[in-house]
Amino acid sequence: MKSFRSQQGKRSRATQEQVESRDRWLISYADLVTLLLALFIVLYAAADQGRAAKIVLAIAAEFNEAPKQPPTNPRYDAGSGVLPGSDSLVGTQANFDRAIAGNKDLRDRTRISMTERGLIVSLTEAGFFPPGDQGIRQDALSLLDAVVDVLNASNVQVRIEGHTDSTPISTSRYPSNWELSSARATTVLNYLVKRGISTSRLSVAGYAGERPIADNSTAEGRAMNRRVDLVILK
Repeated sequence: MKSFRSQQGKRSRATQEQVESRDRWLISYADLVTLLLALFIVLYAAADQGRAAKIVLAIAAEFNEAPKQPPTNPRYDAGSGVLPGSDSLVGTQANFDRAIAGNKDLRDRTRISMTERGLIVSLTEAGFFPPGDQGIRQDALSLLDAVVDVLNASNVQVRIEGHTDSTPISTSRYPSNWELSSARATTVLNYLVKRGISTSRLSVAGYAGERPIADNSTAEGRAMNRRVDLVILK
């Protein structure tokens, strides 16, 4: 009888060990799910600073800890995120989209596109410059100020590129399209510097009509090619 009970106890322990061995993967699986949950919470929080602050407070309350106050910095206000999202291409594009959505004139006079080089904000000639001249139109200064406000909210590097169409120009002031495109780009650069953007973030170039984005054989295409591009570099 004693031997039978001993054998039964051994079989019971063996069965229990088999069950424990078979279900051991659940521990690793539970750990993986927990880590994924934590990752998505962090990503969700990083998308918006206000939301992140609430999550930090909630977690701190669970652990009965007083969270440290985030540093006061206007660059990270208005939901720019825990990470410096406004310094990224996506964050900068979102800021430009918001600025353009609330300003019809700015929307009509600019074009925004994402390219391999970075985010490009094109200032059209018709919207910002008199024909054949480098000066910024007076009615366009407030629009350029809106662009400056977005750039001032980040530390992105900006390359200012002047472009013309393929129609030759020859005046006492601008012997060719090279001078005109460079002069317009430099005018915009000087305005950005005047409005507080650090020169270490800026570079300038003039390309004349060598980098068209539309067909120069049509009036509409030439109008699109006459522009100053603000390239927010990757």
